[in-house]
Amino acid sequence: MKNGIHKIVFKRLLVASSFIALIVSAITLYIELERIEKNVVHMAYEESRQYVDFYNQFKQGQSTNNLPIFKKAIKDKLKNSHFIILEFYNDKHDLILTVGTVNINKIKDALISKNHKVLMDSNVNYKTFLVHNALENELYMDVEIPLTQNGSQQASGFLKGIYRVSSTEINAMLYEAVLVLAHYIATIIFTTLVLYPIIIHLNKDLLKSANALSHANITLLKVLGGAIAKRDSDTNAHNYRVTIYAICLAQALKLKKPQIRALIKGAFLHDVGKIGISDNILLKPGKLDDKEFKEMQRHVIYGVDIIKHSEWLNDAVDVVKFHHEKFDGSGYFRGLVGKNIPLNARIFAIVDVFDALTSIRPYKKAFSYADSINILRKGSGSHFDPELIQVFDQIAEDHYLQMSIIKTEKGLSKKLDLLMKDYFIL
Repeated sequence: MKNGIHKIVFKRLLVASSFIALIVSAITLYIELERIEKNVVHMAYEESRQYVDFYNQFKQGQSTNNLPIFKKAIKDKLKNSHFIILEFYNDKHDLILTVGTVNINKIKDALISKNHKVLMDSNVNYKTFLVHNALENELYMDVEIPLTQNGSQQASGFLKGIYRVSSTEINAMLYEAVLVLAHYIATIIFTTLVLYPIIIHLNKDLLKSANALSHANITLLKVLGGAIAKRDSDTNAHNYRVTIYAICLAQALKLKKPQIRALIKGAFLHDVGKIGISDNILLKPGKLDDKEFKEMQRHVIYGVDIIKHSEWLNDAVDVVKFHHEKFDGSGYFRGLVGKNIPLNARIFAIVDVFDALTSIRPYKKAFSYADSINILRKGSGSHFDPELIQVFDQIAEDHYLQMSIIKTEKGLSKKLDLLMKDYFIL
């Protein structure tokens, strides 16, 4: 069970770190993409500065004669540029020149939406586009840059262009972003691994207290079960055996741990209500009359009244209250039918009767295994759940033979403790 707590702590840390990693990854990815975009804008701005002098020279001596010279100079520059289209505007937003290294109309249609407005103010304005094709991905930016001269804040014109970043450059930027993300995730994982032993160490005293409390609770179960057994059959061995059988059947049914814990508690305390039954009835050697039997039946109600005051024992109610119900509805105290009877009560009804049949009692000898299992088979569908009987029939003989070897209550208690260690802190 201690290992189970360690696993719970580790799983919770893993969930928490995964959640944090997810949030951090999303934030980091957003920041890195913003950084990449701003980096591209900066690259475009820096590259545009080389065209300022050409534009200013053209503007100072603007005429129809030097326009071809200006155009040729720009076109030569574009051969080694990220810009694939450049448009120059004067300070009145009139288009002066358009130069490109690709089909201008085609690239414009592909990259610039019809609703995109030409702002041309004192800011660098841009809009990015990621274009997919069969061979590679390329990032394009529609950028507007004011052209100034001599440190003036007043724009003497505007450059508008399509700036292309190759897939190689994009991959390099993304690789850098992935490295940053990996660094953060590695830090989170490392922190989780460091925190795990620290939390376990800090909870060491809590684990000791939980272990001591679990021991106390199990001891209380044994004491209460033993007290009832002393009144009824003068031995605690029955409680140990039925609990062992119940655990083995529950494991064969592959029940979950919380349900098996509840079954164990109920098995120990199934007859705790007999404390409320008078000795005249409980220890009567002969057959009970109708009135006495009605009173004996009330032990299940007394049992529920006793355990209801303990929150830790709440899940034992199914066995305590319903272990005398029968599958055909002829049992007591509620006359439940079939699978309306809680599963733990249906399991316990089988092992309780089996152990009673195979055990020596003051009023009878022990039945053989063969006779006992045949009685259970005959009760399938009437007294017992037939599906559970089928499973019990497959495992009963092996466990019966193992139990027959153990001759003392101490040996039974030791075997039971070994079985319970997976369900309680022991």
